[in-house]
Amino acid sequence: MIILLLAIVLLSPALAAAQDPDGPESIQVYLTPAQALKHAFPDADTVRVETHILTPDLKGRVEPRLGWRLEESEVRVYLGYKGEKLLGYAVVTEQVGLYKPITFLVKVAPDGRVDDTWIMVYRESRGGEVRRKRFLSQYQGKSAKDPIRLNRDVIGITGATLSVRAVSLGVKRVVILIDEIYLKK
Repeated sequence: MIILLLAIVLLSPALAAAQDPDGPESIQVYLTPAQALKHAFPDADTVRVETHILTPDLKGRVEPRLGWRLEESEVRVYLGYKGEKLLGYAVVTEQVGLYKPITFLVKVAPDGRVDDTWIMVYRESRGGEVRRKRFLSQYQGKSAKDPIRLNRDVIGITGATLSVRAVSLGVKRVVILIDEIYLKK
């Protein structure tokens, strides 16, 4: 009985840390913002940043296309240039997975199609497979016209359904915002 009680007391902190969704061991930083932008625009000689306030008018155009309300009040868009040539747009975004936000960068080509996606910070204890290129490559070529929905045009990952849904929602939000802010002018 004493040995069992002693084992429970000694193992309790380790078990609590392993199950704690707030534990630091579940945070994986894969790319800093500077590294992610370097991946997005390796050939750029200039990267400009533009901050767009999400006005009621802009939200009124974006939200019906998304199917949900935008919580943020602004979006920061990075524009990569080689000389005068626009290489594309990039947005660092976050979307909640199961409990915590997943931070990722979506690069959109000048024609409005997703060029690439990189997971920057993953904070959940499960579902980290969404950071693999094999999964993320499914978003390449998607545009604001695509549903970008699980089991429609994005194949899920067993055990990572909420992470897949989060990345899909974030990619869809980015391409629709880029379409409304830059491409519909």
